[in-house]
Amino acid sequence: MDGILVLEKEVGMSSHDCVNQVRKAFNTKKVGHAGTLDVAASGVLVLGVNKGTKIMQYLNQDDKVYAFTICFNVETDTLDHTGVITHTTNVQDFSKLDACIEAFKGTYLQTPPAYSAVKVKGKKLYEYARNHQTIPTVPAKETTIYDLKRTSEVYLKDNQWHLDMRVHCSKGVFVRKLALDLAHQLNATAHTTRIHREKAGQFSLDQAVKLADLPLKKQPLLSLSEALSSLPLYTASAQEKTDVSHGKPLKINRGEALLRITDQNGDLIAVYAHVEGAVYKPDKVFIT
Repeated sequence: MDGILVLEKEVGMSSHDCVNQVRKAFNTKKVGHAGTLDVAASGVLVLGVNKGTKIMQYLNQDDKVYAFTICFNVETDTLDHTGVITHTTNVQDFSKLDACIEAFKGTYLQTPPAYSAVKVKGKKLYEYARNHQTIPTVPAKETTIYDLKRTSEVYLKDNQWHLDMRVHCSKGVFVRKLALDLAHQLNATAHTTRIHREKAGQFSLDQAVKLADLPLKKQPLLSLSEALSSLPLYTASAQEKTDVSHGKPLKINRGEALLRITDQNGDLIAVYAHVEGAVYKPDKVFIT
């Protein structure tokens, strides 16, 4: 019962709600997630179960893929369809849309939205917002947009202009804010009406299970080694396995920053970090 669960979160549930449900399904308190997903969003949520919680740090840096829908000319305080309208515009000309989309690819400086879990002085930004307190100034963070494209033409729905899009981005990108920043380039306002995470790192919807289907008769968890398959592999000898269990460094003539160390059976026993030369030291050990 140790490993990674790829969950398909439904709209209306918080990431913490999902953690609680999985705790009940697996009868364990040791469940954690590799990055939250908005309550109003759906899609891939990566959860660690039991020993799987120990590898969350290697998964929460992964890039993401989202499908989302923008509603132009209406801005809300939450930047999505659940919020209160704060600003409106009346932009009808979208002729420069493709050029604006192209300009976002690459390095992207983004200021977190007011309704987010970013912490300032021990409080999350949304706690300031919900208590009608002054929102602290948060510096823009450098992120990366690997790909951004529209998947529809601009279309009218409920008398508002909408656009379906897909983005492949680095960790830390708020899709709601990306939608607003894009709209600003058109002198418009905007909010999102749909956000669906299709991939988180190597994990995709194809692997995901729904909460309603838990518990499954077939084990739905990915092993620790499978979950870290993006890390280079090193198979330890019997003696090296003993050394690993005692937290000793290993001499491995490799140059990668991190190595996934497995035993002869293919079970993950540790993650080692490169120090210098051929010396690797334990970053995380899973056996004693």
